[in-house]
Amino acid sequence: MRRRLLVIVFALVAGLITALSLPLVRATAERTVQTSFIGRAEDGAWFADLAATALETGRTGRLKAAAERYGELYDAQIAVVDADSETVLASAPVDLTRPGIRSALLHALADRPAQRPGVVWPWDDRPFVLAEPVKRDGRILGAVLIVSPTDRVRSEIADHLTLLVIASLAALAAMLVAIAAPVVRWVLHPVHDLDRATHEVASGQLKTRVSERAGAPELRRLAYSFNVMADSMHASREQQRAFVAQASHQLRNPLTALRLRVENLEEFVTDARGLRELNLAVEETGRFGEILDGLLQMARAEASEAERTPVDVSAVVAHRVDAWQAAYDAGNVPLTTRIPDGVGALSLPDCLDHALDTLLDNALKFGDGTPVTVTVTVTRPPHGGGADGPDSAVEVTVRDGGRGLTDEELALAGGRFWRSTRHQNVRGTGLGLALTRMLVEAGGGELHLAAAEPQGLAATVRLPAAPLPPTAALRP
Repeated sequence: MRRRLLVIVFALVAGLITALSLPLVRATAERTVQTSFIGRAEDGAWFADLAATALETGRTGRLKAAAERYGELYDAQIAVVDADSETVLASAPVDLTRPGIRSALLHALADRPAQRPGVVWPWDDRPFVLAEPVKRDGRILGAVLIVSPTDRVRSEIADHLTLLVIASLAALAAMLVAIAAPVVRWVLHPVHDLDRATHEVASGQLKTRVSERAGAPELRRLAYSFNVMADSMHASREQQRAFVAQASHQLRNPLTALRLRVENLEEFVTDARGLRELNLAVEETGRFGEILDGLLQMARAEASEAERTPVDVSAVVAHRVDAWQAAYDAGNVPLTTRIPDGVGALSLPDCLDHALDTLLDNALKFGDGTPVTVTVTVTRPPHGGGADGPDSAVEVTVRDGGRGLTDEELALAGGRFWRSTRHQNVRGTGLGLALTRMLVEAGGGELHLAAAEPQGLAATVRLPAAPLPPTAALRP
């Protein structure tokens, strides 16, 4: 935007300077032509006086010598004609039938003043044509014709044009540097701040604010409105978090008391069907407790303001796989890994640990007992670059060979409390993937769910790549 605005300002300033310079250029050229024309007119008057005597007496030697010297000195052509337009003498051959020369001679023989030539530009090589009448006692004896080149005049005008162009460019550059660039920077600085703040708010950083003292009054009002909007959004989200956290916390005590009371009813229930319903009620209270725990974790995660730090992905994945190995062995589910050494990424503290726990738990519960594979890969941009480049990423994928999810279910998976209709009888709350996605995205990463080949589900956590400290691997 700054470049486009500078181009517009440059075009406007250049147009203004051009509009102011053109009259000055024309006035300078006209003054130069007028000065040269006056000199030629004086020379023509002198030759006319000299030619009057020569035409009356018939002695043209002195006039011819003067014309030849003048022609050599100024590289001009001098011709004297009588009243019948017949050439009396000429310093060099002159074509009197040319339109410009013929018209000038007719004006002179009609005793009319010489016409001042128009503006001569550097690219116009037409000569000056001056015809002065030769008179004696009011009687027209002939005319003197002077045809002189305009090289000196055109060179002088070209020099003026060059100086004017250089001065205009210097003024344009000075105006852009001293006025246009600071003004554009002053106007766009609040806009850039608002653009940055808008992206930060869109990514969830509702505490972002912009200065209300920079830029034009309209931009200051816009900044004030933006801050008010951000404050309202932040307050609304804080109220929602507080409500969820407080409600979850306040419900735990009544839920615990309810569970104890329901369990205490067991000794008073002797009917088999009643015992079954009692056990189901106890299970439902347990499931309710898990939902409250998930809501509390989500509220705490949303309120967290931890910063991203380098994480040893290889060590974290190996650690969590080792922790889950016993559960997989108990379920007789093969668990294999492909983990390169020394892979680092940027993430929130414990985010990758939580994500792997959720994905490994889901693969164990919903993978139908098929083998589960955990892989760590480093993706690089297509234009090249190192593994730690700005566009490189680390992908941790947990893949199973179960029935997976349909395309419609993949679009819904990861939403809060969402569970597939095929998994309603499997223990869970539907908050695990939602909490994992929120933590991963808060750390600048992404969570992707896709169908595995030939069947199954592939859950991938994608994090920005980062170099590990040179001393030692970080603790998982």
